[in-house]
Amino acid sequence: DVNLATLGHESEHALIRKLNEYPDLIAESARLRAPYRLTTYLQVLAGLFNGGFYRDCRVMTDDLELTQARLWLVEATRQVMANALEILGVNAPDRM
Repeated sequence: DVNLATLGHESEHALIRKLNEYPDLIAESARLRAPYRLTTYLQVLAGLFNGGFYRDCRVMTDDLELTQARLWLVEATRQVMANALEILGVNAPDRM
């Protein structure tokens, strides 16, 4: 159980909002037969993760509850990116 209420930074909220768009985006992209929407989404998501959240929010902190919430957000982002890349037929490395 993770207390997501501890996520209060705007970069965290922006990332969560973008992750929340994913299910509707998949449905809409399929309906319109527009895979480019998924690639654009991934670019924006990566920008929010790297250029916002990861830059602004230290994941490992002295606050265990906050650390767990941020780790959950990192994992959620990883999972959405992996799923989207798989739909597009792109192999993603496990590590760089």
